[in-house]
Amino acid sequence: MSDGWLGGQYFDGRRSAGHAARLRLEGDCLVLILADAVQRYPARQVRLGMQVGKAASYLWLDNVAIFECSDQTSLAALARDARGAPRTGLLHRLETNWRLILASAMLVAAFLVGSIIWGVPWISGLVAQAVPAHVEQWVGEQSMSTLDEYWLEPSGLDDQRQAGLKEAFAPLMASLNKAYPNRAWRIELRSSEALGANALALPGGIMVFTDDLVELAADDTELVSILAHEAGHVVHRHGLRGIVQSSLALWLMMSITGDLSAASDLTTSLPAILANLSYARSMETEADSFALEVLLERDIDPAHFASIMRRLEATHGQGETSRIGEFLSTHPPTRERIERFDEASQQLKR
Repeated sequence: MSDGWLGGQYFDGRRSAGHAARLRLEGDCLVLILADAVQRYPARQVRLGMQVGKAASYLWLDNVAIFECSDQTSLAALARDARGAPRTGLLHRLETNWRLILASAMLVAAFLVGSIIWGVPWISGLVAQAVPAHVEQWVGEQSMSTLDEYWLEPSGLDDQRQAGLKEAFAPLMASLNKAYPNRAWRIELRSSEALGANALALPGGIMVFTDDLVELAADDTELVSILAHEAGHVVHRHGLRGIVQSSLALWLMMSITGDLSAASDLTTSLPAILANLSYARSMETEADSFALEVLLERDIDPAHFASIMRRLEATHGQGETSRIGEFLSTHPPTRERIERFDEASQQLKR
């Protein structure tokens, strides 16, 4: 600033191009000198614009025109002299204070972790329970159609074996229909090389058993114990909760990063993926609790569930897992599940 004059660029608000100009305070007016004109603005009407980072500071001369200057200190002083404006904007003070930056980063990190661990599961549970039964059934039917199209094949079991399975499942299915009439309970038998020996529960009451799982079972009672577990997923609406949790976790990550491409960025979406794997573990534990309660109520030895779980563990080649493996597993460690049902079996026999 020389002789009170401050050099910068003038933008009239009608054209994108700026014009070289000088500005200073004279009495109660700001005098702006352009190449071919002199303009005056009431000093009390000027406003100091918010400075972001190292961008040039600027003054609002009226509701449209601005004066931009790289000399942030002098421009702030001019604004302060004109109308008592603060020396720097609030945003600028916040973003240049490293203590506030560090505190903000820690606050955001704590919010993100807390939201994923506690907030997302809690909200998704409320949303899942609020979804009408017919909507849940529609989701289940669509999921079944997709699985049939890409992953599943018709069952290769003969008619006699399929009839035997339906007879074995009938008492528990009747009980489920009576206790939870708003579910469209049914069992689907399929063959799948991709899934191998497996069973899964879809929203609305559809439960799928693969041929490999049927062949792996020593008897139908073991399959009934698996059915009780899958029914627990349906009763607690785990399918819907999983869908909502995945969506909320991804939305949360995109909100924090402000980038829609975060959905396809593995680095950004990895925390959400890991969180959802952890959610699945809690759901499996909840389904196990439901299954154990059902088996005890029907005087079925929980050892049947433990037995087929041992066989499944050997079939899938899990063996001993590390701590990291246990965390990333979508199921709780198999040995812990087996021990739980073995202990229940021993208590039943006492």
